[in-house]
Amino acid sequence: MKRNKKAVLAYLFTHWDAEWYKTISSFNVRLNEIFDNVIQELKRNNAPSFYFDGQIYALLNYLKFNPNKKNLIKKLIKEKRLYIGPFFVSADSFLISGASILKNFELGLKISKEFGENEFIGYLSDTFGHSNSIFKILNYFNIKNAIIWRGAPDIEADFTANDTNITRLVRGYYQDILHSDLNITKKAEILEKELDKINEKSGNVVLLPLGADHMNILENANEKVGEINKLLKNYEIILSNPFEYFKRAEFKKNLGENVEFLDNSNTYILPGVYSTRIDEKIQNAILEYELFYKADIFNFFMGGKYDRELNYATVELIKNHAHDSIYGCSVDEVHKMVKCRQIKVKETINTVIKNLIRDFKKENLIKENENKIGVFNFSNFEYGGAIKLISDKKIKNAQKIREFNFVSDDIFYNINQNPITEDFHKFFEYIVEIEPAKPFSFKNIEIKKPTKMQAAGNDFIENEFFKLFILDNKIYVIDKKTGEIYPDFIQLHSTVDNGDSYNYAPAGYPKILKLKNSKVKMNGKIKSGLQLTFEENIKLNCSLSNNSKLFELDFEFVNKKKNRKLQIVFNTNKPVEKTYAGDPICGIERIHNPNYLLFENTPVKDRSELKTNSFPMQKFVQGNNLSIFTKGLYEYEIYKNSLKIALLRSVGIISNPKNPARKIPAGPPIELFDAQGLYEHKISLAFAFGIKKEDLEKYSNVLFEPILAISGEFKIKNKTFIKKINNGTFLGISDFGGKKKPLFIK
Repeated sequence: MKRNKKAVLAYLFTHWDAEWYKTISSFNVRLNEIFDNVIQELKRNNAPSFYFDGQIYALLNYLKFNPNKKNLIKKLIKEKRLYIGPFFVSADSFLISGASILKNFELGLKISKEFGENEFIGYLSDTFGHSNSIFKILNYFNIKNAIIWRGAPDIEADFTANDTNITRLVRGYYQDILHSDLNITKKAEILEKELDKINEKSGNVVLLPLGADHMNILENANEKVGEINKLLKNYEIILSNPFEYFKRAEFKKNLGENVEFLDNSNTYILPGVYSTRIDEKIQNAILEYELFYKADIFNFFMGGKYDRELNYATVELIKNHAHDSIYGCSVDEVHKMVKCRQIKVKETINTVIKNLIRDFKKENLIKENENKIGVFNFSNFEYGGAIKLISDKKIKNAQKIREFNFVSDDIFYNINQNPITEDFHKFFEYIVEIEPAKPFSFKNIEIKKPTKMQAAGNDFIENEFFKLFILDNKIYVIDKKTGEIYPDFIQLHSTVDNGDSYNYAPAGYPKILKLKNSKVKMNGKIKSGLQLTFEENIKLNCSLSNNSKLFELDFEFVNKKKNRKLQIVFNTNKPVEKTYAGDPICGIERIHNPNYLLFENTPVKDRSELKTNSFPMQKFVQGNNLSIFTKGLYEYEIYKNSLKIALLRSVGIISNPKNPARKIPAGPPIELFDAQGLYEHKISLAFAFGIKKEDLEKYSNVLFEPILAISGEFKIKNKTFIKKINNGTFLGISDFGGKKKPLFIK
């Protein structure tokens, strides 16, 4: 190699979206063809190695059709000709929980190691920005190197952040010039210019990916790169792999800890995906909680009898976390499969939990007693107050909220019985009050008599912490602890959207939906409710419980509008200049310009993607002493003194080539129908005042109902089944290394 030529380490790869503008079934046909070619090229020594996109899901799909190739693939991995893992799927890190990321890693690493792989990079080439949590989990698995692209600032290619050596792909992963039909001279000319741009930000060595989405391996790569090298003036391409690059690169700049990557000045981060197909995101959040923070923990407590079933549910759930699936920027057929997987996961979780209750009662029930209940707290935090209980008995110290006909679980989940018509009878769903239960514990308690500390009328609802009232068709809220009044506190905004599944593009200022009427919905001894009805027959059920610091809000409506964004808006009393928002493990602080509005800056002019004031969150966001807790809503927006939460975004196209918020298409212009969300929606969130930052995670779990209550008197009176570690965040039950254990991570 000539001394004046700079070394360029290139790696051959394909970026594999499991499902996107085609379904997984369609892409698998393409996968078989491409990976057959990969194997042939490696066997013929036409290429040194192939990097399979940092995940193993595509390989597993290939082996479904080609099980006879397994030993050959193991051989190629052993010879370091083929690299797989560490992820099961290439997943987003803003729209899924920390437990899901953990399980994604565990599955990917376990399977990769079974194939003989032992070298790993946190390969994040196409995810739409990166939370700091993803690097915490990488570090937990002792993976200290990562490759990113979207969301990285325009700085050096090689730097350190979050205790990780990070290389950003300066010009992205999509480098397919050598696949083109251009003559070799033209290819060299284009590639030289591209390498010049990468080199501007690179250090002693340059990294060059050679591949693209669902792209075939560059055939005869050794020969073609050799010919290109003869024509390059300033560079010498060495076909290698990313691991060699990390051995040679220098990481001098340190960005610090708790760094996230959401900068869109250099690359698209496509933030519209936070609110696209929001009903699927809500269901995913519920399933994550039910699986990882209830069923897994209950099963661990009971000795792991249902490991097989819960492992199946975990794999099915994580399949949906492949980034174009959970993002929602894919064809309707893909999302029919997403919802099908969600149904399978839901049914598996529900049945396992019911079976675990059955098994627990069989071992521990002394007698049925309508005034005593067993309480499981599956959370890392102490919880008490109002909880739900289902029974076919009348309970005097409870508040009935509904009744229905069904069959007893003792019959329904008895493997020696089938339910018959005569077994169906009346059941009641109650709210009861309990004393605080310790973290990760079971306690047998007597239902206490409640003292009513809340009330509702046709135009107000209040408890000791809040009072909401209607005045001149506007919603006012008083923080009773401080006396502060919030006029016109809650609004509903509907905005016409000219964007697509990737980017929101408002066509004008929002319309404020009028409040039409209000009426008392419930006035019980434990909980009261007020129903507000807005234009478009959007019903908002407001509820308060005794001693509750959370003001709960539940929406019910049928969406009949296409191409629009619906937001609930909380108006505080001063500009929102700083927020603290939940991420997969803990939280992140962000500084804002409250005067920026996306609509006033459209259409895009000199930027490839317009800056927005919308950001991702998980379960909570806090600003100006106001905390908002959500159940599967992932986007908040800042404007002046308002915190806006996206309830729904209806879109009709994957990628709009004329999107006023983005310069270049991000995908194919395939029309969508289901993404318009023209059906019934049920959405839950809550707000509170004066919550300490360190308590936000605790309160964010309340909407997910961390307490499980069952009727009866039990042998176990009080038992803690997981020891809480105070200085770490509980991520779930880890089975990495073959032994299940609770995982707490800092």
